[in-house]
Amino acid sequence: MRPIKFGTDGWRGIIGFDFTFPRTVLVAEAVRQHLIERKVAERPIVIGYDMRFLADAFAANVANYLKSKGMEAKLFGAPVPTPVCAFAVKHEKAAGALMFTASHNPYYYLGIKFIPEYAGPAESEITDRIGEIIAQLEGEGYSAPELNYHWEGGRYRVKEAYFEQLDCIVNTGAFARFPFRLLYTPLFGCGQGWVEAYLKRHGIEVEKTQTGRDVYFGGQQPDPSPANLAPLAKRLKKEKLDLAVATDGDADRFGMVSSEGRYFGANQLLPVLAEHLVTTRGLAGALVRTLPTSHMLDEVAAAHQLELIETPVGFKYVGRKLRDGALIGGEESGGISVRMHVPEKDAILAIVLALEVMATAGESLPHLWKSLSERYHPYTYERIDVSVDERRKAALMAAVRKMADQSSVFRREIAEVSRIDGLKFVFTDGSWLMLRASGTESVVRAYFESPHPGEFKRLRKDVTGFLREFQE
Repeated sequence: MRPIKFGTDGWRGIIGFDFTFPRTVLVAEAVRQHLIERKVAERPIVIGYDMRFLADAFAANVANYLKSKGMEAKLFGAPVPTPVCAFAVKHEKAAGALMFTASHNPYYYLGIKFIPEYAGPAESEITDRIGEIIAQLEGEGYSAPELNYHWEGGRYRVKEAYFEQLDCIVNTGAFARFPFRLLYTPLFGCGQGWVEAYLKRHGIEVEKTQTGRDVYFGGQQPDPSPANLAPLAKRLKKEKLDLAVATDGDADRFGMVSSEGRYFGANQLLPVLAEHLVTTRGLAGALVRTLPTSHMLDEVAAAHQLELIETPVGFKYVGRKLRDGALIGGEESGGISVRMHVPEKDAILAIVLALEVMATAGESLPHLWKSLSERYHPYTYERIDVSVDERRKAALMAAVRKMADQSSVFRREIAEVSRIDGLKFVFTDGSWLMLRASGTESVVRAYFESPHPGEFKRLRKDVTGFLREFQE
């Protein structure tokens, strides 16, 4: 059985192999002890869960355990998105939340994530301490009590309060002139009942697909990736719909695809939203992105004389800046939030804000992106994940580190090198390349972008050729 490794996204494991009822109670006990240390254990703790197999039973069993230890447990009455669970922490002034989710992982995974009292991703000092307590409990031979997943403590609901929160952030008046037809897919995840319900109350009807509970997620990962959303473009054309919007398994990450098959993720939507919030809504504040996120956001910041903050990979770093007062922040993998909301990525919010921009401008998402590209530069971006064994991963990253000592890479003059998280090379023409080894998988990720279409093609050729040397 694999050891419990507790990080920002909590701990994930294979259901029935290492993710078991006794081990989730062990984690809950570690969290309880941590809350006692922080002197917040007298506050309620929120407990949520996604659509995965047995997630509701795992959540109820932990709720009963924490209740037996004297804590006030607020267990959701139905599957709930992670950002809604985070909002509940803020709404209830809770000690925190335990969210049972494995997000976009394969169907046979489940996880348990801790959300602290500030309603955003847990910082390292929090997860490290919980990990220490877990190890201590295991060393002491901790034994979980008898299984009890029959909850009789009432079912917690927060939908109306969450929708009221969105109403305070979004200019819903713009929806009265929304001219576009939409398709929504929750990818069998728990965004269903939230995205379409919120839009319906503001007069926007959407077509739906991949709904209901399917613990196998239709045979694919509940990930709103370009590959998973590409087939929807045919349906959009056939039914004369304009845009498909998607949320992942726990509705914290999003993806969109147009009827032309054009994919829109955080790299495209983040600068579009920032431009709208600044120019149309008259808001101001720092703009935040992670290292491998598109530099189009930098151009928006420069044009409006706003601070651009670059962070390491992980939304916890973005969330920290949002808590400090930044206007909007995001990461390339599909997470966005704003200052007026919780400092946790929220796919529902991202989708609703995107529709606000479309309604206000009366333009489709492809046209909004085209306008932004004409105003600044036509950025082209790509990410390549390379599966390599540990030996080749080490050799590849060693070669990258050697590059950092040179004045040029692939015959391109280096303007700046960042070693904050992996290695990132920014070139004098505005193009950039980042390579980062995964700490949990035998994968190296290459991210690259250029504001010049011709240069992007050349950069892509050079990067793929370099990576191929370590795959053969």
